[in-house]
Amino acid sequence: MVPESVALALTGFPSDTANRNPKGRCGNVARRRLTWSAIVRPSVLGLAALLLGLGLRSVDPDLLAELRFLVFDTFQELSPRPYQPAYVRVVDIDDGSLAIQGQWPWPRDVVAELVARLGNAGAAVVALDVILAEPDRTSPARVMESWRSNPRLAELATRLDLNDTTGLPDNDAILADVIRQVPTVTAFALSREGTDATPRLAAGIVNAGSPPQDFLESFAGAVVSLPELETAAAGNGSVGIGGGGNELIRRVPMLQRLGDDVFPTLPIEALRVAQGASTLITRAADASGEVVLGDFGGLTALRVGAVDIPLTADGYLWLHYTGTVPERSIPAAAVLDGSADLQALVAGHIVFIGSSAAGLSDLRATPINDFEPGVLIHAQAVEQAILGWYLERPDWATGAESLVFIVLGLLMTLLLPRVGALFGAAVGLVIVSATAVGSWLAFSEARLLLDPTYPVLGGLAVYLVISGAMHVRTERERGFIRQAFTQYLAPALVGRLLEHPERLKLGGETRELTFLFSDIAGFTSFTEQSKPEVLVTLLNEYLDGMCAIVMQYGGTIDKIVGDAVHAMFNAPVDQPHHADLAVGCALALDRFAEDFRLRKVEQGLPFGLTRIGVNTGEVVVGNFGGSRRFDYTAHGDAINTTARVESVNKHIGTRVCITGETIQACRQPRTVRPVGALILKGKERPVEAYQPVDPDLVDATLLADYQEFYETLSNGADGVSALAEDLAQRYPNDPLIALHARRVANGERGVIIKLEEK
Repeated sequence: MVPESVALALTGFPSDTANRNPKGRCGNVARRRLTWSAIVRPSVLGLAALLLGLGLRSVDPDLLAELRFLVFDTFQELSPRPYQPAYVRVVDIDDGSLAIQGQWPWPRDVVAELVARLGNAGAAVVALDVILAEPDRTSPARVMESWRSNPRLAELATRLDLNDTTGLPDNDAILADVIRQVPTVTAFALSREGTDATPRLAAGIVNAGSPPQDFLESFAGAVVSLPELETAAAGNGSVGIGGGGNELIRRVPMLQRLGDDVFPTLPIEALRVAQGASTLITRAADASGEVVLGDFGGLTALRVGAVDIPLTADGYLWLHYTGTVPERSIPAAAVLDGSADLQALVAGHIVFIGSSAAGLSDLRATPINDFEPGVLIHAQAVEQAILGWYLERPDWATGAESLVFIVLGLLMTLLLPRVGALFGAAVGLVIVSATAVGSWLAFSEARLLLDPTYPVLGGLAVYLVISGAMHVRTERERGFIRQAFTQYLAPALVGRLLEHPERLKLGGETRELTFLFSDIAGFTSFTEQSKPEVLVTLLNEYLDGMCAIVMQYGGTIDKIVGDAVHAMFNAPVDQPHHADLAVGCALALDRFAEDFRLRKVEQGLPFGLTRIGVNTGEVVVGNFGGSRRFDYTAHGDAINTTARVESVNKHIGTRVCITGETIQACRQPRTVRPVGALILKGKERPVEAYQPVDPDLVDATLLADYQEFYETLSNGADGVSALAEDLAQRYPNDPLIALHARRVANGERGVIIKLEEK
């Protein structure tokens, strides 16, 4: 029998009324109310979610775009473009070539020799993926001019009769002469900052439909190659690849705009010159005369000679990358020394000259390579054009994806309230799987970019909304559990707390904790002097070791701030011996960090000392933050004191410093040396400080002598000056003896030390 309270909640009528009139009016009304509650309301919410999803698609927020790109990137990783020779080569100014020829830029006569050799071998066109913006400083005339303008060399230049530079060769002129003989494309770069320079437009551009200026991003200035080189060249193209920061290069521009002028990029110019074409033809969506609305406007294609290249609306080409292909490239040194069979390698080829050297900063991240040279990106764009191998996102893609979402959303809306979440999920899973498989097949078989994430995530959102409406109470409870779990458990604590979840006390509580802070001396300046890749590897290795030791001693890593590690003991798991654990951990960290530092110094890396501070005190520990994010951490004066004690090391010369509160909290005897009563910045009461030592590693005589000296200093006994001088001579490398010897020499007495650390 259904309890009265339950029946009342479901029907809105007392249970006895419903029982007495099972076929009467009241019973029919009750069933209608149950139907509206169970079906109509979830359906309305499902339709609302469907409309919201369609609205989001029209806006296309960054999150949706990034998910879409992530899927396309995954497709490329799973199915990169198979490499097919396409009469495209790259002459690579690689690290090996730089080691032989010297640092970049090379003298222009060397570049001229490189271009001439490629031309003599029958290259169809040589595209320079380098901007030759400044005159060559190594030209003889410029060298002589620099001698004459140098007071120390002017007299020598006169004696050697170097004042007359008539007839001396000019390296830029040599390169210009070679460029006139060999079909060559020079390079320039467009900039968002205004400049006076304007690149030479070597190609004519005509348009079918709206002009490309309507759709291309506009730039304000340019960095161009020398005019004499541009004039001599058969073509001139922008080396702009697009992207910025850590953005992956998924597509590259084929056309770019400077003011009211449209310029081809380097791949397009190379392709044009290789075919002997004089004009580029752009095509817009409205070329046939029809009216184009909304997102369907823009560019659609670019004709270069006999090659039609599909474009995105804003003038880009989607790239389908191959993996690493060694045979695509020739080291520049091999061209110059004649060791490469150029006739076989470059005859009839479009040849790009560029660099893969890390120091020349032309490495970009792509979906399948974190460090792809820009010149190889240009080369692959031309390969795709020659092979007719294109990735395309057709105009109808957005509409098709929205239609799949609508179908999936309507099915969820109609099915879930009637057949239940499980069966509805099964139907949805079939559609989702078909969508994902269809998207993959479109990519792998037809090279179409269709996004499965939008309909899948949209359908999932509708499913979740409707399921939530059907199971409000259950979903609220589950949601609370999920929310509490993800907010309260940091990744470093999950394993330990899952074993003993009863130890996790939610909310805030006052308890005694021991804190350990570490920091690397001089790390900021070390960062400024180090290469990013070296710094990241080094810091990761250091932090891995430090964190492993903290976890070994049962500590909780509260924060990692740059090179600093903040750890706490006795939270969230109870640790009666938390002070002992923290002191043992500090000594272990000191041994690891000092060994790590010495090893790196031997390798030529000036890695700094690690300073460690330990303190114990009562704090409030628990969850802190807003409704969107919780952080399990601690707050209290003991934390500030720990930070002060850690920084005190640099003033007193130690690497590890712990407070008297920690010593008192230790349950096991510890060998320590008293430092003094420190008056820390912002503190009124002195803080007793100690240096923990390993008795097996420290001379017992030193410990005894220091203890006698410290007691004499503390008691204000006579003879402290002589004792300080004697110990300073006997133990010149001991930091604490040196500290107090300086204090005594300055007339200070006692063990109260005032520090104003920053």
